[in-house]
Amino acid sequence: MDDGAKSYRAAYLNTQAYDEVSQGRLIEALATQHSIHASLNRDKHYWRLRIAVGSMDRLRTVIQPYLLPMFAYKLPL
Repeated sequence: MDDGAKSYRAAYLNTQAYDEVSQGRLIEALATQHSIHASLNRDKHYWRLRIAVGSMDRLRTVIQPYLLPMFAYKLPL
């Protein structure tokens, strides 16, 4: 739950340890299984997933039941 961050209205998943092919699979899985649209975002020397602003409500709906209250601040309003 602590491998993510928010920036204004978007959210990032810290997937920098995964190679680009694996991150592409994660993007595809989020889209097909949860209707969450994401893209690769450069973070210094590595890539991470950026959740599209238009998918933030859907992300919140999917993860809210599993999110510990102490991490609620990580989701943009």
